[in-house]
Amino acid sequence: MKRKILFLLLLVAGSPVLAKRVVVIDGGKVHMRGTLVNGACAVALESQEMTVKMGQYGSTLFQGVGSYAPVSIPFAIRLTGCLPEVSAQVGIAFQGATPVEDPQVFLAATSVNGNDASTGLGLALFDSEQQLIIPNTAPGYFMPVKSREIIFHFTARYRSVSERLLPGNIHSDVWFTLVYP
Repeated sequence: MKRKILFLLLLVAGSPVLAKRVVVIDGGKVHMRGTLVNGACAVALESQEMTVKMGQYGSTLFQGVGSYAPVSIPFAIRLTGCLPEVSAQVGIAFQGATPVEDPQVFLAATSVNGNDASTGLGLALFDSEQQLIIPNTAPGYFMPVKSREIIFHFTARYRSVSERLLPGNIHSDVWFTLVYP
């Protein structure tokens, strides 16, 4: 009797109809990436993806190469969660493309037939002391980390880099990084 029960159990367990099959098919890969930093501050959400409205200017406002638009447009970058025990100072460096004619300003481009073209203008950025910020260089100014929030104030102006100005909708892409000395 015991043999009969054992035989039936083996028969049922080995039955292809009752046995579960596991089929594994390679479905692809998922790459997870992030960054762990030992920075003293975080960039506030509203400062992470900004659009600074520069306004509209007539080409006659620019009186030759090196002349600036008459209006400076203010903007700010707010840092939060700052910890003085991690770093005593923080600065902001700006990166981006520069026009061939003037590497001291950022490229201000317009779209011509679907392609970016130089407008003859560059975008100049200034710190809170109205000192020109040179693109793709280390910060010229660092603020002490004394509180949980720090606000950096800047201004932006267009500067003529060419005698020939190309009208159109102007855009400049500028990135910034936090620098801890």
